[in-house]
Amino acid sequence: MKVLRTAACVVAASTTVGAFSTLRPVQTTSTSLNLFGKGGGDAAQKKGGPGMMDQIAMFKKAQEMAQKKNKIDDELKQMEFSGEGADGKVTAKFKYVPVQNPMDPNPDYEAVSFDFDDEFFESASPEDISVAVKECVMSGIEDTNKAVAEKYAALQEVFAEVMGAQKPAEGA
Repeated sequence: MKVLRTAACVVAASTTVGAFSTLRPVQTTSTSLNLFGKGGGDAAQKKGGPGMMDQIAMFKKAQEMAQKKNKIDDELKQMEFSGEGADGKVTAKFKYVPVQNPMDPNPDYEAVSFDFDDEFFESASPEDISVAVKECVMSGIEDTNKAVAEKYAALQEVFAEVMGAQKPAEGA
C-alpha cells in the first residue's frame, strides 16, 4: 500500500509540476516563422517566401532605384529640347520638369523660348500662328518624351531585374 501511495504521489506531482515549470512547449506562429523568412513548412521552403531580411534587401533596392531615378531626372532637367511647327517657321526650346506631385504622375514641360520666322509671322493669320505654335509644342513634347524614354530604359532594366522578370524583347 505504501508503494501505491508513493506512486500516486509521483503521478500527481508530475502532472502538476508542468504548470509551475519554466519549460514550456515551443509554440510557433506564422509571424515567428516568417519573420526571418523561409518559415511555414516545406511549401514555404520551396517557394522562398519573403521574410524580414528579404524585405530589407528589397527596401534597399527600392532606395537605390529611387536614387537612380532622381539622377536621371536631374540629367533631364539640364537638357534642352526643341520643337518646330509650320515646316520650321516656328521653333521652340523646352525644359523637362520632373514629377513633383505623386498624385499627378505626369511630368511638365516648360517652354523656354519661341522663335518665329519674321516673314511667316507678318503674313500669317492668328489662326495659322496658333496652329503652328500648337504643332511646335506637340513636337517639343514628343522630342522630350523620346529622350525621357531612352534615359528611363536603363532604370526599367534594373526594375525588371528586381522583380525577377525577363528583359523585354528588342523592338517590342
